[in-house]
Amino acid sequence: MTAAADTLARHPGEPAPAAPGRVYVVILCGAGDRPIARLGGLTPLAHASCPSLDRLAARGTLGRLTVIDGEIVPESDSGAMALLGYDPLVHYTGRGPLEGLGCGFWQPSGSSVAFRINFGSRDPASGRLDRRTARDVNDAELEALADELRAGVALRGSPGVEFELTAFGRHRGILCFTSRSVALSGDVSNTDPGFRKVGAFGVPNAHDGGPPERCLPLDGSAATAATADAVNAFVAESGRILAASGVNARRIAAGKLPANVVLFRDGGHRLPDLPDFRARAGMTLSFYGQVPAERGLCRLIGGKFVDSRPAPGQPEQQFLGELAETLPTDESRLVLVHLKGADEPGHDDQPLAKAAALERIDGFFVAPLVARLRTEDVLVVTGDHCTPCELGIHSADPVPTLVCGAGVAPDGTGAFTEAEAARGGLPVTRATELLPFLTRLAAVR
Repeated sequence: MTAAADTLARHPGEPAPAAPGRVYVVILCGAGDRPIARLGGLTPLAHASCPSLDRLAARGTLGRLTVIDGEIVPESDSGAMALLGYDPLVHYTGRGPLEGLGCGFWQPSGSSVAFRINFGSRDPASGRLDRRTARDVNDAELEALADELRAGVALRGSPGVEFELTAFGRHRGILCFTSRSVALSGDVSNTDPGFRKVGAFGVPNAHDGGPPERCLPLDGSAATAATADAVNAFVAESGRILAASGVNARRIAAGKLPANVVLFRDGGHRLPDLPDFRARAGMTLSFYGQVPAERGLCRLIGGKFVDSRPAPGQPEQQFLGELAETLPTDESRLVLVHLKGADEPGHDDQPLAKAAALERIDGFFVAPLVARLRTEDVLVVTGDHCTPCELGIHSADPVPTLVCGAGVAPDGTGAFTEAEAARGGLPVTRATELLPFLTRLAAVR
């Protein structure tokens, strides 16, 4: 950009620039919320001091986007799919397949079924379950636990079925069963009590502290029976291995919860059939993401995926600043970036920490990014889902969305908040409608 943030807006009637601009879509994971009494009735986004986002709001247009349909709760993968113009109600086949493909576990020559997993902790005495106990496990400990499972689980009751496993992000992982001799199916229930399966979607339960559930076939086929048997066998064998783990022994000695149970959810055995993005949208795509499902999605639609997680030990300020420098050097016409900072404080009911995460993004990422954009560019700030603090889970609430730049007239809003977004002039209301709207702007025709 040739000047500061105010050059992002163009007055109505001003000619469109001759050169096509780029579209930058910043996905603030879980940023949307609901009013919180502890914050004086404000949301974390309204409580936070985000001057860069507020200046953009004053120069652009705001609105609220329904990510899927107002009832099905989106996750990061289905949210990204919708923002890229692919309706999850039409195309989504479950998070597991996208995660498995993104990890390189998917075997097209055989039968594959992939799951999202959590490392949790169950107290044998009380039966209480903490679904995310591994949040305080460092990367080395988490990898050691995964190594123990890879080496120790044999699935003796499921001949011909093999598994691959990766763990990441403190408590998360991906597990994929494959077989060249046994048909497998993702039409099985979750063992994770935090989510129930509704079609291809994992829908969060409000109360998730119950015991892990047994995996059950959801139809009468041999494939679902074989998959449920493999899941239950893995849970049983992994429980014995984790109970004897040296990592967990040291955690218990330090007064921490052991990561002693693996929870399965969102299984699937079919990859979504998605049209090529460039042929459909007329733009090239780069996706700067942090989860394997985004890599899998990008691979299916012909986009370029860039892993944009912070390096081990890298300060968040440095990571955000370097990312803001990198994005404008990307040659794709559409550049998406997924920033996770606000999501986990929402899950943990920490509204002040969520507001602080948004302030860091505003100061260390949004401000330097805006300073590097050109007058013909368009900047979008939106969400893949909301994570209200007092729910502790994702919700189907519409996500606040800001569009600013070439071809966008100000709509009179003055701050990037949920309340201002509700009165904004953005002429689309569904996430799947956003990209077609952007391509109609003069700067990206």
